[in-house]
Amino acid sequence: MVFHINLACWDHYPRNQLARLVENHPSLFPDGVPDFVSRSEPVPYPAWALKDSPWTDPWGCRWETSISGFIGAVNQHPLQDLDRIASFTPPDPDQTTHWYPVTWHKGTAPHGGSIGFFDCLRSGEIGHGHTFLKLVDLVGYQTALLALVDDDPRISRLLAMLEEFNRGLVERFIEYGEVEWLGYAEDLGMQQGPMLSPELFRTHILPSYRRIMQPAHNHDAVIHMHSDGDLRSLIPDLLTLPIRVLNIQDRVNGLDWIAENLKGRVALDLDIDRQHVTVAGTPQQIRQHVHDVLHTLADPAGGLIITFGLYPGTPLENAAALMDALEEGMHNKRLWGS
Repeated sequence: MVFHINLACWDHYPRNQLARLVENHPSLFPDGVPDFVSRSEPVPYPAWALKDSPWTDPWGCRWETSISGFIGAVNQHPLQDLDRIASFTPPDPDQTTHWYPVTWHKGTAPHGGSIGFFDCLRSGEIGHGHTFLKLVDLVGYQTALLALVDDDPRISRLLAMLEEFNRGLVERFIEYGEVEWLGYAEDLGMQQGPMLSPELFRTHILPSYRRIMQPAHNHDAVIHMHSDGDLRSLIPDLLTLPIRVLNIQDRVNGLDWIAENLKGRVALDLDIDRQHVTVAGTPQQIRQHVHDVLHTLADPAGGLIITFGLYPGTPLENAAALMDALEEGMHNKRLWGS
């Protein structure tokens, strides 16, 4: 069970109430409240999630957010004119990830994101939005899709740059971080269907995924992939990759569909709904949803992680009900499926 509290929550909710919830659920929060809360310090927002403070990433994409703690959107795509790709110089994976500068040291892996990290293993993450979404960041969504449909050689060149950079990160996480677990996070789904057709994904993105996952697979690292949205039409292709843990959302894909198509084939890291039941439902409905998840997907043989991200807008009484239900699910095997 993973319960992630977005940094914005510490400014949105009364700190003492949120801290009390953390303290009252030690199975979910074995490290207790964050140090900055204990010291009554300001929230340490990263540069890319700071309100009214535009930030340019290592690729030259300009980001902006209206709520501190939330990663915003790119409002300036540096390569929207595809002719600029010919003279573009990509960042160096020896000096930076997709998000932050890095100095590689033997025996340690840089930690700059929250998806795919588990402290019980030496973990790393190559950066959320590493291939398709980075392509969209660089050239814009419409331009990216049209260029992929046209099989434009300029977009192929840019994809090759991204792949070389990503493979460089993977190799460094293996060489320096000696990772046992490596995260590949990239949202591919919308509320209905994927952001690109299965044919475009299969032709342009899947081969790159395979090549950047191969070194980690050869290293026998656990490959964790996160992707939000409706992935159902992409799952047959994704299952051809050496993914050992797949992090997907529950309601948009459907618990029964997930059970029928994925349970037992890959370890599931299930994102609990953050749009409907946990925001607008009652505590009893939240408890029932967790019970449904456990009954449908849990297996005494293993293979299920349940993940929830708390963001402003979820009533604290609902957050408390979810924490209670998750801790109960951790300790009460009678709730598990078979």
